[in-house]
Amino acid sequence: MTDLTKYSQEFTIGAFDSNWHGNAKLTSISNYLQEISANHIDEIGQGLSDLSLNHYAWVLSRMRIKIIRPAKWKETIRIETFPTGIKGLFGARDFRIFDANDQVIALASSYWLVVDLETHRPLRPYVVINNMPIGNYPAVFEDELGKLAPLTNEANLIEEIKIHYSDIDINRHVNNVKYFKWLIDAFPQETLTEQSISEIEINFIHELKLGESIQIFQELDENKNMNCMIKSSTTGKENCRARIRFNHTNE
Repeated sequence: MTDLTKYSQEFTIGAFDSNWHGNAKLTSISNYLQEISANHIDEIGQGLSDLSLNHYAWVLSRMRIKIIRPAKWKETIRIETFPTGIKGLFGARDFRIFDANDQVIALASSYWLVVDLETHRPLRPYVVINNMPIGNYPAVFEDELGKLAPLTNEANLIEEIKIHYSDIDINRHVNNVKYFKWLIDAFPQETLTEQSISEIEINFIHELKLGESIQIFQELDENKNMNCMIKSSTTGKENCRARIRFNHTNE
């Protein structure tokens, strides 16, 4: 019998998934995590097509990614994912990323909402997760994914962007990976070329749709983390908060 409590998939880092140092882009890692999540939940029988029969959908709400060492161009990595149960309104799912020697090179955790597509309101996750096979796997992080603090009025406006058609996914709103891209691209070139991101944590707050315009704000905290916010200048709503840490020197 197939063990549905966890799922594993290999990915090879292509040139299109590499930055100019030959390291895997964080946006590509984020794409892999979303893809393997969808593949696992489809295999369980609670994927997009299954939930849509009841007009429900999974919505990513929080995510944390920690890079122990960057994956390299042409390197084949293996990602393992598994649900870890219910955290309040959220269904939790963790990830481990391994290299060819079976060494862990990255960790990630994610919290998902089950949303009623007709009311646009979250449901108690028990309606879906109670039927989900969950193994006895330890969480990859000791701390749960919390609500990130808002930025202060002293935060700096870094960039303004208009949302285009290519930013929109099958759910007809901005894909989660686009937020990662915008947040990373808002840093100066010298920051991105001299260092690499060791950790990012993000809260998705309100969806963005085609035609909206956004503003990106940054504010350095006392621990030298860069706290970020994306806000729609069209609706005035805050769309996401993030905390980004640079620790690695690019090689």
